[in-house]
Amino acid sequence: MNLNWNKIINNSKQLMKKQTKKNSSPAWELTEIAVKKGEELSKKYKVDRNLVIISLYLAHTRFNINKNSPIRINHPELSSKFTKPYLDKWKVPIDKQEIIFNSIEAHHGKIKPKTLIAEVVKNAECYKFVTIKGALIFLHELGRRDKLGYKESIKEVLEKVDSKYKLLTFPECKEEAKKNVKIIKTIFKK
Repeated sequence: MNLNWNKIINNSKQLMKKQTKKNSSPAWELTEIAVKKGEELSKKYKVDRNLVIISLYLAHTRFNINKNSPIRINHPELSSKFTKPYLDKWKVPIDKQEIIFNSIEAHHGKIKPKTLIAEVVKNAECYKFVTIKGALIFLHELGRRDKLGYKESIKEVLEKVDSKYKLLTFPECKEEAKKNVKIIKTIFKK
């Protein structure tokens, strides 16, 4: 079967845009940072770009602005389940769906990536928070969306940066992130 992967990517992107609006999060700009990094890493590691991008767009289709919400805490598993009917409708083969599901579910490091594609997705997802732009977007979201004060927002950003840095596994991502984290911590120094 010859699939129109560009159409499936576009469908995934549109679904994520719809869900982002519905859930009031995550910030769309963060999704785009992850997708761009995913494209870059998929070339470098010679993995299926289509599956990487689809996974990145679908990874937060179930989300909640409240960080203590069961939906937010379990969003990798919930997003994976949420996307199943869509992937069926778009006629994505079961073997490719399994890769997408694992990529979505493994992006927080709770379960192991089963493929290099899932590892690429995890690194791209974590990378978005260890960029200066990503940290600033997240800071803005914490104030705008979560109504957190400046000091509490800074604390959240720094915690997110540290936790995502620890999940990176690709040397080039860790090296770039190490430089960025140093700058981010200098910017937000108390």
